[in-house]
Amino acid sequence: MRNDKEVARHYLDTKILGAYETTEVIWQSDSVGNLKRTFADSFVYSDDTRHIIERDMDVDGKRIVVHSVFPVTATSTPTKKMLTIIGNDLCK
Repeated sequence: MRNDKEVARHYLDTKILGAYETTEVIWQSDSVGNLKRTFADSFVYSDDTRHIIERDMDVDGKRIVVHSVFPVTATSTPTKKMLTIIGNDLCK
């Protein structure tokens, strides 16, 4: 569990505080030994084609279950995908 001093130090170092909090990010090994950036309360699963990350979050008193699926072999990068989305929006 984080404490106020840790949160304050993290904010001073990164200028990040709030919705995308990174003080509790850890490196967790998946079922085949690859390290993934995740949170202490996350579960990481892998098979031959995908990595699955599950996390329960508390948002305004409501339980939100985040279930993310990532391919083992990426066909693109997040930056390229965002540029494609931006390009498609500009064409509209």
